[in-house]
Parts: sequence; structure tokens; C-alpha cells
Amino acid sequence: MREERTVIIDGKPYTAVLSDEREALLAADAAGRASVALVGNCGEFLPAAFAVERAEDADREFLERAVRRRLGLPWVICETERLIIREFAEEDWERIPGEECMGPGDEIFSDREKLKAYIRRQYGFFQYGIWAAVRREDGALVGKVGFAPWEGDEEAVELGYHIFRPWRRRGYGREACLAALEWEKRELGVPVLARIAADNKASQGLAAGLGFVSEREEGGFLHFRLKEKEGECKK
Repeated sequence: MREERTVIIDGKPYTAVLSDEREALLAADAAGRASVALVGNCGEFLPAAFAVERAEDADREFLERAVRRRLGLPWVICETERLIIREFAEEDWERIPGEECMGPGDEIFSDREKLKAYIRRQYGFFQYGIWAAVRREDGALVGKVGFAPWEGDEEAVELGYHIFRPWRRRGYGREACLAALEWEKRELGVPVLARIAADNKASQGLAAGLGFVSEREEGGFLHFRLKEKEGECKK
């Protein structure tokens, strides 16, 4: 079985191929097209980055993400009243302002080759990561928000956020974090932790407002855990 579907992204049509045939999927990949394996109950390994059991399971959003991943176009994670939360694109590295308070690991986002590798490995493997927070009205890159696997605990993720200096004190941090946490609850549903410098009172206040509680201090950092609401359970 082989089926072609058209996906419109930014006004431009792209073709995605759905098939349960190895040759069809390989041909689609060779042609630079996105492909989705229809696995059904066959149990056979099929060469495609995305798979569904039935063709009807591949809705518009699913196919758009498959196409974007194949072509290296950033996924749009979610939108808020003022922000678009999306994956970083390679060209974003030039838009990261040089700030005094950039933390460990932040050099990834201001170096073209490191950001390119991060996009390929983090997004490609985990399907999540640290994302760009972009202002809807003018496309300004105002900061970063997202998740990373928590070291030493495969069942948890760490929330990270950083609003760049020119756009602070406008509520963007809270707005971006709330949207990211809603995405995590829907898509992952695992414990969420945060690690904040002991002298960073502003971030600690934001974390507390989001529902995080401090558990311990270690190495100059306070460790927080998102408190589950009453009657709510994680997966």
C-alpha cells in the first residue's frame, strides 16, 4: 500500500508518502520526501523516521511535523497570546544576544555548528528540547524555553528558561513556561524538575509561581520539583 498526501507549510505544498512497503519508503527518502511507515500488525522494521498503525492516524499536524523534520524546518510547539514557541533553526544563532549571564551550555545556541548539531541530535532523537520563544507581533527572538533529560533520572525532565535582557520584566518568562508545561503534561507526562542558581531570586520566584517547590540545595543551585495538583497523576 502506498499513499501520497499533500501538506501546506507557509503556503507551499509538500508531499508526504505513507506506505507499508520498504521499497516505497526508501524511494521517498531518496527523493527527499517525508515518509511515514504504516506498521499495522506486521511487526516488520520499516525504514522511516515516523510510523503509525493506520493511515487515518496520520493527521495534518502529524504529517506536517514529519515533513518539517525531513526538510529541517522547525516544529511549532505551541502558541500563546504573545509568543510562538518553536524549535530553533540553524540561522537563529546570529540572533542570540551576547549577555553577561549566559549559563553553562548556552554557547550551543550562539554557535552555528553547535546549534546545527543540537537540532539534529536533540530534536531528532528526543523530539523535544530547548526551544525558541518568538514574539508574534514582529518575530523577535525574546528567549528560550523547553526541556532536557534530567541527568540520573530517565523518567524526569528539566525545565529550562531564559528571557534575554531587552525583553525582561514583561511577563514573557511566565507565559512561555506555562505553555511549555502544558505541552509537557500533554505529550510527556513525566516529573518536571528545575535547577536554579541560589542567588537568582527572580527565577526562583517564577518557579514558585509556576508551582515548583524547592527540595534541596546542591553546588550553589536550588533543586525544584513541579508539584502535582491534587487529584492529578503522572503517567
